[in-house]
Amino acid sequence: MKIIKLAIIIFVLNASSNCLAQNDCVDAIIICGDANLSGLETIGIGVQEISLTNACSSAENNSIWLKVKIKTGGTFGFLITPESNEIVVDFDFWVFGPNVTCGNLGTAVRCSTTNPLQAGQLDNLTGMNATETDISEGPGQDGNSFIKWMDVLDDETYYIAIDRPVGKSNFAISWTGTATFYQPPVAESVVEINGCDIETIPDGLAIFNLLPNLRLAIGNQTNLGAIFYTNFNDAVTENNPIISPENFQNTTNPQTIFIRLTNSVTGCFDITSFDLRTIIPNLPITNFSYKTPICNEGKTPIPITNTGFSEGGIYSASPNGLAINPDTGYVNLSNSEIGNYTITYTIDEINNYCYASQTSKFDLKIEDCQIQKGISPNNDSKNDFFDLEKFEVKELGIFNRYGIKVYGKLNYTNQWNGLSDKGKELPDATYYYIIDLKNGETKTGWIYINREN
Repeated sequence: MKIIKLAIIIFVLNASSNCLAQNDCVDAIIICGDANLSGLETIGIGVQEISLTNACSSAENNSIWLKVKIKTGGTFGFLITPESNEIVVDFDFWVFGPNVTCGNLGTAVRCSTTNPLQAGQLDNLTGMNATETDISEGPGQDGNSFIKWMDVLDDETYYIAIDRPVGKSNFAISWTGTATFYQPPVAESVVEINGCDIETIPDGLAIFNLLPNLRLAIGNQTNLGAIFYTNFNDAVTENNPIISPENFQNTTNPQTIFIRLTNSVTGCFDITSFDLRTIIPNLPITNFSYKTPICNEGKTPIPITNTGFSEGGIYSASPNGLAINPDTGYVNLSNSEIGNYTITYTIDEINNYCYASQTSKFDLKIEDCQIQKGISPNNDSKNDFFDLEKFEVKELGIFNRYGIKVYGKLNYTNQWNGLSDKGKELPDATYYYIIDLKNGETKTGWIYINREN
């Protein structure tokens, strides 16, 4: 019998240890694609469905049920291999069919309940093969753990109950013979779905429409039903489906959603998954920094700087008359009138179909800022210093009438009171200044020292 990898079996192999075991016939794992299974667990019995009237006696202790639908008939056998090779680990099995129901299983057509330790076996393998002649064996010391495989026909269905009465171990099962199984559907490619969180206080939750991935998963295949689930176990056991997939709110960010595709004719199914991810718009932190008041005498644009803004903001001013570059936020004061203005900064963000907008405002005062003509440093607290507070000064230089620099200061902040760089009083006279501003502008002019006023 050929071995074909089956998506649902991949999930069984990789599922965590809390994956639900199918303890009852109605929850039997449907075997499709001739795939070998491993890592199967038998914990508990669910409903006791094995009658002691079977030829091999015994009943369920820790069981799992499998459902096999034959596509093309032939010989049908299997090998059960416990993960633990300790001889005390004992697996039994019963085969019911053909074409019985879980409510009316009848008597097993094949069964083996031999205990390998009691029977003196060298290993704890069991199953159905071509070399045996008996169709049932057990209990206890009776038999050698193997019975004769079966001749099966097209479209026959069988149930297999596998039970572990003694020991602790999971197991693998591999299929033998010439019969084949129906192939499972193939889940086509699905994609991550994004949602938008536009709450004032983002919580990572959004409303999603899952249906586009349903259409992607099915593709051009026919006779398929598809149901969404929030975890793999529920998808396997068909419990707790998502009721309204077109209007689903996630509970975590990101969150994985599972789709179970089931062939309505064969019962074979596949499970695929995709992620939901909530996007929180990266709106700016409005932290403005500007010098106020701003002088209207400048001939070059002055920036109103900000921190935390993402790209795409638009500036505007009210009342009209303040010239603002909408792309850079630079204020051109060359034609601006003295007065109070409200600056508005609006930023929009679009990420896929996730849209959000935020507007921030601040006030700006524009004054007629003239550079003073003189200082009177006589310690009367009136006009004692050269006041350039309304300007952002990079460097100040003071020169006497012979062009000799008598005072200089980087990042000037109103320290000059008529003293030279060496701390000596400069004579009352007129001096030439050069002011380099941080915006690249240079201002020049004359200022006098008069200590008598």
